[in-house]
Amino acid sequence: MPTPTHQLELPALYGSSPLGFLAALGTLHLTTHLLDEAPRLSWSGPDAPAVLHTHQPFTHQALARLLATQLPTQPDKDPLAVAPGILDQPRHPEPGSPNDPLQMPIDEALTQLRRHAEAERDHDDNRAHWFTSLINTLSLTPGKSDKSALPKNKSAIHGTLYTRTTPYFGRSGQMTLPNNWTKAAQHCLKDPTHLHAALIRWQRVDDYAGANLDHLSTGDAHMVSHGKATQQGVPGATWLALHGFTAFRLTGNTNRPQATSWDTTNHAFTWPIWHQPHTTTTLATLLEHPDTRNHTPNPTRLHNLGITALYTAPRTRLPYGDGPLEPGHPIPMQPGRLRNSKPTATHRTTLKQEAG
Repeated sequence: MPTPTHQLELPALYGSSPLGFLAALGTLHLTTHLLDEAPRLSWSGPDAPAVLHTHQPFTHQALARLLATQLPTQPDKDPLAVAPGILDQPRHPEPGSPNDPLQMPIDEALTQLRRHAEAERDHDDNRAHWFTSLINTLSLTPGKSDKSALPKNKSAIHGTLYTRTTPYFGRSGQMTLPNNWTKAAQHCLKDPTHLHAALIRWQRVDDYAGANLDHLSTGDAHMVSHGKATQQGVPGATWLALHGFTAFRLTGNTNRPQATSWDTTNHAFTWPIWHQPHTTTTLATLLEHPDTRNHTPNPTRLHNLGITALYTAPRTRLPYGDGPLEPGHPIPMQPGRLRNSKPTATHRTTLKQEAG
């Protein structure tokens, strides 16, 4: 694969911010879908912006226009244009079913997954990948009526079991993954400058909640000029970040869900920043490497992987559900070993071998 020759720094997408990091991943995945030659992603350094590497030159305006081609024409009907038919699910009518339509009975989910997998084999369709990055068919939860009706000493295994969704989406109140995707897309369609702003300087919108990926979207009264608490989300960055969810593989066993880069013990998102440019394929290998999830990171091993920093952002809690992710906190490592370090041949060999 030829090496990209053009670089575009994305000043608003800082690696130390969970929303910025996810939006950079979404940008990489969307441009991979749109360009003939695979783009790559790297970072200017720890606590620094993302850099998109492409085979053709882009300005921020041109990149924003390219990304905008993936906005849905009717977001209220199907908000995921890159993989139609995933987010337009109706809520299951059975009493006690979850509010989010992506939490569907397991039999229905497996039927859909088989259909998407067959389309992937026969027609190189991408919907199986999107389905499994948003809907976890390997870890199940009982419906509300199943929980309340069961005696304390009985298992819920005999009731209707529903799929879980990606832990990267924090659900509060009546929020669902499809309606969050819809609202972000609607804002970007109404004002096309949101995608350009997502790349260079975030544009916050009053009364837009985002998808619980950004702690500043909570809009405390002391943070706004009119002195009243209000939601202040970033529609463009949120829309890109939702597409970044496809970078994280969902696994688990019945009642213990797992996801790449998600710490189920602390309910925290933990992610690396790297120097060497990565495609979506090699990035998947890097994100799933055991050393990126180590609570006591080994600086030498991380250096050999080209990693320059590790961050973590726990999920906050609200009285009515999940809260936004906290700001990214750097995970302490041995001083002077990683900052501004460059990758070695060991890093390139390691990732090549692990990617197969």
